[in-house]
Formats: sequence, structure tokens, C-alpha cells
Amino acid sequence: MASTSSRDRDNLNTQQQPARITTILVWAALLTAFMAVTTNGFSDRATLLVAQERVGTLVLYLGVWAVCWVCFLVAAMQPNRIVRWVWACILSLSVAASQAYFLVSGSDLGPFDVLSLKAASHELGRAMAQFVSAAIWFGCVFAGSLAVIVLAPTPGFRLWRSHGTKLAWMPALPVALIGAILIMKEGGGSHALPQHFTPLAVTAVTLTKTAMQPKATRAQQVAKPAGKPAVRNIVMLVDESIRGDYVDLTPGNPFTPLLAKRTSDIVNFGASASGGNCSHYSNALLRLGGSRRDIVNSVNHNPTIWQFAKQAGYRTVFIDAQASVNKNRSRLQNFMTPGEVKDIDRFVTFDDVATPDLDHELMNVVKQELAQAGPVFIYANKNGAHFPYHHGYPAHDAPFKVDGPQDWSASKAAIIKSYLNNIRWNVDRLLADFLDTTNLTNTVVLYTSDHGQAFNPGGITHCSVDNPDPREGLVPMLAMTSHPAVLSRLKSSAEKSWAKTSHFQIAPTILGLMGYSSQTIARSHGPSLFEAPAPEISSGFSSGDIFGLFRQDVRWNDLDLTKSYLEPEARQLPGARHSAQVAD
Repeated sequence: MASTSSRDRDNLNTQQQPARITTILVWAALLTAFMAVTTNGFSDRATLLVAQERVGTLVLYLGVWAVCWVCFLVAAMQPNRIVRWVWACILSLSVAASQAYFLVSGSDLGPFDVLSLKAASHELGRAMAQFVSAAIWFGCVFAGSLAVIVLAPTPGFRLWRSHGTKLAWMPALPVALIGAILIMKEGGGSHALPQHFTPLAVTAVTLTKTAMQPKATRAQQVAKPAGKPAVRNIVMLVDESIRGDYVDLTPGNPFTPLLAKRTSDIVNFGASASGGNCSHYSNALLRLGGSRRDIVNSVNHNPTIWQFAKQAGYRTVFIDAQASVNKNRSRLQNFMTPGEVKDIDRFVTFDDVATPDLDHELMNVVKQELAQAGPVFIYANKNGAHFPYHHGYPAHDAPFKVDGPQDWSASKAAIIKSYLNNIRWNVDRLLADFLDTTNLTNTVVLYTSDHGQAFNPGGITHCSVDNPDPREGLVPMLAMTSHPAVLSRLKSSAEKSWAKTSHFQIAPTILGLMGYSSQTIARSHGPSLFEAPAPEISSGFSSGDIFGLFRQDVRWNDLDLTKSYLEPEARQLPGARHSAQVAD
């Protein structure tokens, strides 16, 4: 009788096995789909790697994804319910935090985002009140992830039921693997990897690195200037993605012809070297007082540009035309922290403004601030020519006709024409109008860009860490003023420093204009645009970590400012060959 009952049970299990396998497969598909939809940019990154023919990197990328996928299934189908609940809570917290942060910032959580969040942890209550939708989305994603993991069926295989618990720590493997990638890539390399694991790796690596790093204390006191300011108003105009050789003051040039007609109040230092080849690094260097001779110490310890301005008696204004495009509702970009913001008197961003109009609105605010009584220091981040280039200008105002697609599937000639249309709209037109309508008798405007652009087919335009194209660090350097004495000094300096300047001279120039002594400036920053630069000042640009979190030695990349980097597609435009700025 017992033998018959046992055979019946075996027969029943055999009959039910196909249904169980189907259920397992359905849940595996559901878990896979949930992991995929909560990861941003998978197809974009895979497509880019294919286009660049980086087969090894593509295989490694897909391999990391495969490891994450297997470990996610192991966590979700754990036979031990306690182990499953533990991993369900940890992984769900990770993906929910990632999705909420992406909703607020428009980007994945990176090492320096973790540092900013850690620094602003005391503001959590107010942040939750401000970003209610993100808090709700956090709860929804957390609950959804928790449900698909906890409710997943356990495979009925005897081997899995008896030995599956031995793999309890297996979901920690992707965290360690992604963490190793972060360390090797100096904080990068985690883009478009599964968010159930990536934020855990990012946070673990960042906090470990921070704990091991000597504590950086930014100077809180700034000595008073030794003299009176040279001018009442100072504007630091930092554009986005504008190449130095595409800003030209030669008459008849096809790039910036309107500016070429208004050179009486413009001093051109020629092509210049950026501090870094990424927006966030370059802007941090400019704001935080980065010194070429010791970047890591200077950006971590020097007073900010706002502290110097406040001590010199200037009202401080920050204008950001990029926050709305990046959907950064928190408004703090480029490593800006709440501690830095406390020294900013007016913080301006733009909501519900079309992309082609952003820089127009920014320049209107600059004009309004310059018309106010009292000295003002303005730091303005233009939206400039950030890709996709054709989003930055209206189709009806495009001097260069672009046939066919304008994304990265377009020809290099089409991409460059679209880029030039953007420059004509957001740089040439706007700056010419600014010069025509603004009294600069007691104002100095220093104009540059955060980084340059490379137009290599299938490649990224900037932000390369290893072996970047020199064009990524090629930026313009202009000064605009009608102040006779300052204009004369700048012109004299430009003659001696043509194609020999860099971002590292901008902050010292501003401090000098504010009245700080040359000794103070030299000690904390280095030479200004008024002085002959040291040989290493314009010898290249940095890429990757500048804060010493992942390495103490900053990566320097060669850039010969006397060389022409202009593409043949741009040289063929009428007037380009006659430009002294781009001559061989």
C-alpha cells in the first residue's frame, strides 16, 4: 500500500513538473524584465560599443550583465526565505534609490553624487518635502522590486532545495565586480549596469575611498584684498562644448562673423587649454580654485571663487542654463554642494524654457544684474552647443543646410554643420547682441567653454578618460571690456600669450581684478592672464578624477595650441581657409 502511494506521488510530481518549469520560466522572464526596465541606457551603450567596434569592451559589458542576471535570479529564488527577504530588501533599496535619484537629477548615481548626498544628508527632510514625486516613485519601485523577488517561486528541483542556500552570498558577487570596475576606471565604467547592484557598489567604493582619504577641509577665511577692485562688475561666462578653433575673430570667417565685426572691446587670447575634458570637472576647477601645479590639494582646500568675491565686497550671482535640460531639479550640478551655495546671493535656473531660448534668457539675466547698483560677480553656465546639436537652435535660423539625419548616424560633415549652426545661434548672435546693448565701461567679461568637442565617427565627443582626442580640451579664451586701463593690459598680455593660456589662469585673473595681491594669488592659484604663463600652464588638460578620490596623480593629456585641429569638413566652408585662427 505504501509503495503504491509513493508511486502515485512520483507520478503526480512528474505530471506537475512541466507546469512548475513553465511557472519558473515566466517568473524568470518577469525578473529579467524588471531588472532591464530599471536600468537606464543599456541599448545606447551597447549600440555605441558596436559602432566603435570595441568588441572586447562589449563582451566584458555583456558579461557583467550576465553575472548580474544570474545572481539576481539566485537571490529571488532562494529556498531559504530569510536569505531571500534579506536580499530582497537590500536589492530593492538599491534600485529604488537609483530610480528616485534619476528622476530628480536626470543621471545615474555616481561616486561624487554619493559624496554630495552624504554632505547634504542633514537636508533629507526638506529634500523629501521638495521632491514628493521622487519619494513616491521610490516607494513604488521598492514595493514592486520587493514583490517580484519575494513572491518568485522556488524551483522544485531536489538539488536546488538542498544546496541552494549555499549560494546565499552569491548576489554580493556583482557588487564586488562592479566595484572593481569603478576602481579601475577611477569612478567611471558603471553606466548602464543593473541598478539592483550598481548603487550598492558605487556607495561601498565611495565611502571606503572617503574613509581612507585624509579629511579635506576647505579654507573658510579669506584675507581682505590688498587694494581696490579694478572694475565694478565681473562676469565669468562659461559656455558648453564650444571648441576654441570655432570661435574666430577674423573678418569674413564662417564660424563667428558677427563677433568679428565687434573686436574693439574683445581681447582674443587664441585657442586655450581647458582644465578638464568633462563639464563637471572643468566647472569644479574654475569655481573651486584649482591650481595647475597641485590640482588635488587646491580643489579640496582652496576657498571657492564665491568666498573671494564676497570678501571683496561683490554680490554673487550664479546662472545655470543647463539644469532644466538635464532635468536636474535639485539644481546642484558639477560637484556644487550646499556649503558652496551659502556664499551665492542669487541662484538662477530656467523652467519651461525651450532649449534654443535658454542662453537668450541667461544673457538677459546677466544684463539685468549688470544694470543693478553695486558691484556684482556673476558666474554663468551657458547651454551652448551641447549635443544633440540640432536641439540648440531653431530650424528656421540655420546658416548651414543639413541634409538627412542629424544624430550620430549622420556624416561628419552634417554633424559639423549642425554644430556650427548652434554656435552661430548661441555664441555669435548672442555675444554680438550683448556687446551692442551692454555698457562694459566698468565691467570685465571672461569667456571660455568647459571643454571642446571631437567629431570622431561613432566616438564620444568629450569626457574620455584614457587617451582623449586633443580637441576635447581645446577651448576659446576671450575677454570683453570697455574699461580703458584693463583693456590695454589685456591686449598687451594677449600679444605675449597668444595660444599659451589655460583655464587655470581665469580664477587668478578674476582675483586680481577684485583687488587681491599678486602674492596671495600666486600662493593659492598661480599666474593670471595678465602675466606670462609658466611653460606647463598650457601644456595640456586633465581627464578623470581631480579630487584624489581614486588616484593622487592627475591624468594629463597633450594639447599643442599652436597646431591646427580643424577638420577638413570645416576647412571647406567659404572663408575658413583665410582665418588666422585656424591656419596651418
